Amino acid sequence: MNIQEKEISHKGLTFVPYLAREKIAHEVKRVAQEISQEYKDKNPIFIGILNGAFIFCSDLIRNLEFLECEIEFCKVSSYEGTESSGNIKQLIGLKQDIKDRHVVIIEDIVDSGITMQGLINFLKEKNPASVKLCTMFFKPANLKVELKVDYIGMTIDPEFIVGYGLDFDEWGRNIPDVWILKKEQK
Repeated sequence: MNIQEKEISHKGLTFVPYLAREKIAHEVKRVAQEISQEYKDKNPIFIGILNGAFIFCSDLIRNLEFLECEIEFCKVSSYEGTESSGNIKQLIGLKQDIKDRHVVIIEDIVDSGITMQGLINFLKEKNPASVKLCTMFFKPANLKVELKVDYIGMTIDPEFIVGYGLDFDEWGRNIPDVWILKKEQK
């Protein structure tokens, strides 16, 4: 499956090409450079949010210009199908002690912001030196809470997307390009 195809379908929904893998890779490198400048001497802890951010997290970490860092994963969710439910579930907890450490959350997409706001508040209770949020995709039109996103790969349209780690009911994470829900289906 590649971006040259006209459309792909799953469970009655049709998706069309939106972002090519080359554009995504370029933006990942740009964000990695920004983070490298800020954290090169700080030994940060990166927290990748499962399941969606695993590809972005891997690509981002490999593009950093320093070696001193730790990587953890945490699983939280507020999605049911194509909509954010607002119900936060911490499924896999944080193992590392983050007290007095610089923490960078790596997320695939910030949509409503509800999940990330809850996670940031949870992490701040553990007294880190700092907590910053990095997302590959940001939908400011869908934001429902006040939330500072420190590093943004791409600001995108409010429609539902799949690919590059993002899924529709666990389908599509492995697609290297990003596809958007065809508009007439809403």
